[in-house]
Formats: sequence, C-alpha cells, structure tokens
Amino acid sequence: MLQYLKRTWIFYSILAVLLLIYGVLILAGKQKFTGFTRGNNACDGVRVFDNADLLSDDEEALLQNYIEDAQDKVGCDIIVMTLNESIKDYAIADQGYEIDESRYVMVYADNFYDEHAFGYDIPHGDGCILLDNWNREDSVYGYAYNWISTSGRMIHDLDQYECQEILDDVNEYVNDNPLKAYKIYVDGVVREMMASDISIYKPGYGLLAILATIFTVVLFFIFYQNEFGKKTTGNDTYLKKGGLSFNRKADVLEHTHVSRRHIERSSGGSGGGGGGSHVSSGGFSHGGGGGHH
Repeated sequence: MLQYLKRTWIFYSILAVLLLIYGVLILAGKQKFTGFTRGNNACDGVRVFDNADLLSDDEEALLQNYIEDAQDKVGCDIIVMTLNESIKDYAIADQGYEIDESRYVMVYADNFYDEHAFGYDIPHGDGCILLDNWNREDSVYGYAYNWISTSGRMIHDLDQYECQEILDDVNEYVNDNPLKAYKIYVDGVVREMMASDISIYKPGYGLLAILATIFTVVLFFIFYQNEFGKKTTGNDTYLKKGGLSFNRKADVLEHTHVSRRHIERSSGGSGGGGGGSHVSSGGFSHGGGGGHH
C-alpha cells in the first residue's frame, strides 16, 4: 500500500491543486464585478419605457431595478421599450424606400437609442435596446415584431444570431407574462456578454471544470504509463540462447503493371452568410437581430 501511494503522490497532488484553484474561482465568481465605470446617464437612468402599458407600476419598478443591477455587471446600458402602434409609415419615411415589415422595429429602435444618446460609457456608446411592438396591423402575417438593437462594443459581442436566440426565449413567454419575458432578455444579454470576453469577465466555471478534468486525466495516463508501463520482457525472454533460427528466403519482383484511371472532381462549393452592423439614419452604427410573437 505504501509503495502504491509513493508512486501516485504526483497524481493526487496535481488533483488537489486543481480542485483548490477551482474552489477559489467559484468563490471569486460570487463577488460583484466592478471593473466598469459609468460615463453617461442618459434619460436620468430610466431604462424601462412601457408605452404599450403592459406592466403595472410595481412591475416597471422591479424591472428597472433588475436592469440597473445587470448593467453594472457587463458595463452596458440595457433598455426595454414597448409599443402598440403602427410604425410602418415612420420606418419607410426614415429609410426613404420600402423595407421588409420585420425591419420596421429595427429602424424605430435604432433611432430611439440615437435620439436619447444611450450608452454606458459615452453617449451613443455601449448598450442595447429591446423594442417590442405589439401592433399587428403592420404585418401581412399578423405578427407582432420585436428587435434588439446593439451599439458600441455590443455590436460585436452580441451578434445577430445571439440576439435572435434571446428573442426566441423572450417570445416563448411574452404573450402570457411580459415581465418574465423581459427579465429573460436582461438575463440573456448578461449571459452572452459575460461569455464574450474571457479576459474581462469571469470564466465559465463549467468549462473550467471540464478542462481541469481533461488535464488531470491526461496527466494520470502519462504518469501511469511511465510508472506501470515499463517493459519487463524482450524478444528473447522465453527463448533458449541460440534456440531460434530462420531459413533465408527472398521474393524477387520480376515485373510490374500499373493501371491509371482519371477521376472526375466536382467544381461545386459551399458557403454561408450572416448579418452584420448597419448605420442608422442618424449616422451611428448598430447591430442586432429580430423576432416575432
């Protein structure tokens, strides 16, 4: 037993160190991250604009407080705005040409953000706004469209597909419970932003645990092979000295024949596309993505 422990002390020492590091990071992750400095207080800090009157006063206050806590975690403004009105004519006039009905909310959200100069760091800086328009008259399909418009570093850290995934979660609940849905939006923004830059935000501890486990297993097998995988037998271990001989044989290659065949290759290819940033009529860059319910 003592001999076994002596041979495996390295493995257990490594495992103990990894578990200690993991525990320390878990405890550190519970502390509020304070690495951001607010440089802009647009609209006196108001971040909930319930023009469609979907929320009670208490629910608005709760959502406002929920957003304020979330903003300091990621250093970005997070805004919720609801409408229940036609914005088709407004969006087309703003763009100067016909656009798809799903983009009316994009135009309105971009302009609302620009006109109020939101941004956690600077005016028109880091932030995002969810515009949820409950009016269905603008849609030939009867949809109520919503859109997340991003600004500043959020254009790259919260891309089109992540915005759409967040809205998929939002729209699963928004018709029955708007407050829950808008809190899901806030949670989704925080989750994606904290995962987007591991050098600034706390790491994903589940991923860290997986990496630590893989690292430990690899070290164990290396140690196991070095300690227990040493060769104890050779080619002649069980043979009498001089007790094995081979008769010499040789194969002589007399001739070869090689056949060749031309293989046709396809000249086709594959590709894909994705959304990117755009410039609003106010001249500011925005990203984002949309959904409907």
